Amino acid sequence: MGEDRSAGVNGILLLNRLLLAGCFLPVAIGRLSNISGLAAALTLKGMPYGDVVATAIVLAEVFGPLALIFGIAPRLSASVLIAALVVTTGTLHRFWDYGGLNRQAEQVVFLSHLGVLAGLLFYGLTGPGAWSWQGWWRGMNGKAKPAKGKKKQPSRPRSPKPRPAPARPMADEDELADAA
Repeated sequence: MGEDRSAGVNGILLLNRLLLAGCFLPVAIGRLSNISGLAAALTLKGMPYGDVVATAIVLAEVFGPLALIFGIAPRLSASVLIAALVVTTGTLHRFWDYGGLNRQAEQVVFLSHLGVLAGLLFYGLTGPGAWSWQGWWRGMNGKAKPAKGKKKQPSRPRSPKPRPAPARPMADEDELADAA
């Protein structure tokens, strides 16, 4: 029963990674073919160094989902994608600046990006699971592979160190003479 449960959990984690990658890859491919358009949109919205930011966003949105799919560096890839998502969502989908139908459309996109952000936070906290490159590297049981050639020595029981006797104050010689 334990193997069935771990297979179910690992299957859900794999599905989570694939769905998150699917949220980024189509947009990333479109932006890859038109980085200057993204840079212009960011610059028009007030983003300083729009061309540099656009290039960084496109790199994150292309390589981040690949890292998601394979489960490579989960915290780093989630952090990079979260940063790219926050920049693009906060800059390009400011629904409070619009009115009417445009406001509703931008609000839907903004809220959907918050859902993707929640998924990335989940992925960053839980990790990729056993069905990933990281799980393969560590082995199916979740333990790190031992180094070749080195055998772990059993630890020997340690005896507690003796404590020194508490120091007593020295009595004066007069008190010792009176006592005799």
